[in-house]
Amino acid sequence: MMQPLSSIKERRKKLGWTQKELAERSGVSQSTITKIERSEMEPSYSIAVKIFNALDEGEREKHKGKKARDLMNPNVITLAPKDRVKRARELMKEYGISQIPVVDGNNIVGMITETSILEGNEKHGAAISDFLIEDVMDPPPLAVRKGTHISAVIELLKQEQALLVIENNEILGIITRADVIYKGV
Repeated sequence: MMQPLSSIKERRKKLGWTQKELAERSGVSQSTITKIERSEMEPSYSIAVKIFNALDEGEREKHKGKKARDLMNPNVITLAPKDRVKRARELMKEYGISQIPVVDGNNIVGMITETSILEGNEKHGAAISDFLIEDVMDPPPLAVRKGTHISAVIELLKQEQALLVIENNEILGIITRADVIYKGV
């Protein structure tokens, strides 16, 4: 599925390219790029493919060598299964986060998220605050190694809210969708 034409300008600027540079890299005239970005022209399929292929290649070059360790937040807040949902709410509010890994000793046993709290609240009302986290938590998030390439991290985050970065059974960090979106990766 092709991305919308309206994304061309944003992606080009994110790469720091001029219209001329995109034209050179895609083999499409600069005037065509200008007209497409101004919505003055709808390109043929083959021209759109050339432009998107050039942008994809530029993004791969930009991310070349970037790994999970470059994007992760090393300050991971965790909770235990026997902690109360009230504590999860407090931490989420205090740190402006939407999910917290749940660990039992060295084992990652789940994830408490805003969604799991909302669903618990829907079923049990305000009493959810007194529930144990283990009673409402989601399954553990996927984990990657610190050397996982950023393109793999992005693909996984299309399906997951967050990924843990783990080495030798130790949590080194967490990567959320927001990390990718707001850090401009």
